[in-house]
Amino acid sequence: MTESKSNVKDCVGSFENLYEAMKKCKSGASHKDSACRFTADGLANCLKLSEQIENDTYNLGKQHTFYITEPKLRKITSYTFKDRVVQRSLCDNYLTERLSRSFVYDNAACQIGKGTDFFRRRLKAHMQRFFRKHGSFGYVYKFDIANYFGSTRHDIAYQTVAERVDDEWALSLISKMIQSYNYEDILGVGLSLGSQVTQIIQLAVLDDLDHFIKEKLHIKYYVRYMDDFILIHEDKEYLKECRKQIEGKLSELGLRLNAKKSQLAPLSQPVKALGFSFRLTDTGKVIMRVLPEKISKQRRKLRKLVRLSREGKIPRSEVDDSFRSWISHLEHGNCYNLIKSMREYYIGLWED
Repeated sequence: MTESKSNVKDCVGSFENLYEAMKKCKSGASHKDSACRFTADGLANCLKLSEQIENDTYNLGKQHTFYITEPKLRKITSYTFKDRVVQRSLCDNYLTERLSRSFVYDNAACQIGKGTDFFRRRLKAHMQRFFRKHGSFGYVYKFDIANYFGSTRHDIAYQTVAERVDDEWALSLISKMIQSYNYEDILGVGLSLGSQVTQIIQLAVLDDLDHFIKEKLHIKYYVRYMDDFILIHEDKEYLKECRKQIEGKLSELGLRLNAKKSQLAPLSQPVKALGFSFRLTDTGKVIMRVLPEKISKQRRKLRKLVRLSREGKIPRSEVDDSFRSWISHLEHGNCYNLIKSMREYYIGLWED
């Protein structure tokens, strides 16, 4: 539930909303020490946090940096559990609704009811609708922004929020969150990948670009997942002109395209996006298949997990859960035979 301007601080900092935010933050993180310490005395900690916000004594804690390797090597800055609770309450009770008011429908990431599955469905729908009007004689331009989070300037991020948020307390808190991180110690540049607040801000940073592509360039078949976006059009040369226009808009934001990953190709070729390939058939059907490299990586992962389980380092149930999650992922595509072979492969790992 969102609140009026005068009640934003009270709403975000209320004990009830902080406690609800704590429960959401705990989900999937109950094994972490920071979550256990905070939630062990959750009622008292949420009450203390509420009082700190009310008295203007709340301050961001020290951040922790680590790396992840999936889907690629990334540097992640993690906030304390206390700070994640505040961010969750801020987003759920005010910020997300304010920033997302102007979002185009095909802005697919980090919103309730949207995500990777939504992106894949929209891409598939756009390909099918294009086929019904133009056949398979068209082109797809895939775009990727180079080091999006690491390259975003603090002033651009703050300006994006200030144009959409008119509450002084919220703006002050968000400003502190933006300024709390610098990419590779470059002052005033870079937003943290591990922050719920910066995730929604980054969706908004490209909101004007979304509207420019849809309303000025008149690209009907368009979808974006954070900094990856796809344009489909019947005119190859027009898409090249679109790229020039897009590069100009990104330059105004201090951003640039990843030249290697931004590619123009015929629609008759499979489109690779978010771990799947999307192939448009001669009848207009779109076939979704998992990329081969993803299958190989999952097989290696399963072999490792089975070995760890046999060594007594992790329970069998954890390996089974990981396998079921992978199968659920495959079920989003046209992967009947792959699912069958993966089940046989998994059973074989335990029999070896």
